[in-house]
Amino acid sequence: MGLLGWLFRLAFFGFVLWFALKNTTPVPLRLTETLAYPAVPLVVIILGCFVLGVLAAAAALAPRLFRLRRQVAGLQATAAQPARAAVDAAQQAYGDELASAARNAGAAGQLDADTRFPRL
Repeated sequence: MGLLGWLFRLAFFGFVLWFALKNTTPVPLRLTETLAYPAVPLVVIILGCFVLGVLAAAAALAPRLFRLRRQVAGLQATAAQPARAAVDAAQQAYGDELASAARNAGAAGQLDADTRFPRL
């Protein structure tokens, strides 16, 4: 799949390069009645319009992306709370099973809550 992606990128780059080389004809650019450029290469105008379009799209999508990122962060925090409680419950149950197994095996002395955590 990576090779196919790189081939697509290479083909796209080749197309854009061909398009740029075919559109170097100078054209007049009039921004306002007083601001005009008599000879600007057409490819520069096309590239400028493309960049402005990308910036406009990014500005339009930015609020939604930030809102979705906040929602994802909140959902991850909410999902982590029950997971921590489940891990604590599993550790407690596992510790109780170890204590029960030790009692059944005839371990000497009373076992208490300290057996749930290994001593270092």
